Amino acid sequence: MLLASVSPTAEAVGLGSWITNSTISAVITVALIVGFVQIATRKLALVPAGAQNFLEWAVESLFALVESIVGAKLVRKVAPLLVSYFIFILVANWSSLLPGVGSVGVVGEVHGQREFVPLLRGANADVNMTLALALSFMVIWFVWTIREVGLWGFIKHNFGPKGLLETTGLGLVAKALTVTLNAFLAFVFVGVGCIELISIASRALSLPMRLYGNIFGGENLVHALMGLGGPVGGVVFGTLAYGMELLVGLVQALVFLLLCAVYTQLSTAHEEEAH
Repeated sequence: MLLASVSPTAEAVGLGSWITNSTISAVITVALIVGFVQIATRKLALVPAGAQNFLEWAVESLFALVESIVGAKLVRKVAPLLVSYFIFILVANWSSLLPGVGSVGVVGEVHGQREFVPLLRGANADVNMTLALALSFMVIWFVWTIREVGLWGFIKHNFGPKGLLETTGLGLVAKALTVTLNAFLAFVFVGVGCIELISIASRALSLPMRLYGNIFGGENLVHALMGLGGPVGGVVFGTLAYGMELLVGLVQALVFLLLCAVYTQLSTAHEEEAH
């Protein structure tokens, strides 16, 4: 890798400004995943071994993790997408640490100035990629929620008052006071519902920025540490930074998976299940 800092935005590498080095990295990531799956499932065996055994173990473990959060009813609907997110994010994070990513490129014109343009850039070090992942999940999350609890159920879950007082067997004064308190609670929960909608909308920003910030910041950290202490220090600090980024790449993929699963469980839980 070069010892210069990573550009905050992905650079165009030809065929129009819409094809960037992060786009190419994302395509390569998908090709790696598809290629490994094809190799692992080319000759399926009842007693798996090798690549098939690893693939089945990984998928079954991730499915079990998602099921522990969303429940057995939704796991077959939810897990395929969330597991796919996890695998793509993990492979993209780790493949961005391979030699040549960020260090092999050409000198081109960027914003009117001649600068080094790497041919490959970590896919998740581009906010456009992480934003696309988050927005696609939010759209599908909304569809899952409406299909599971209905539009009215979604509105009731967010705006419906909870813990209303009972009026049975009370005197007139007590009933009037109870009705007043219930009306006040209903008004309060309307405000709480508005806050909840803002919280839901903010997920489309917090999910991508968390992933992008950690991966982009990690790449800059690797570049900075590799420039410390001369050649020997660069090797030592660079090796430590690479080990840390391997862990960060795994953790961020797991965090994305878990948050998506939790968001789905919270919005699709029925009243009796929540109670």
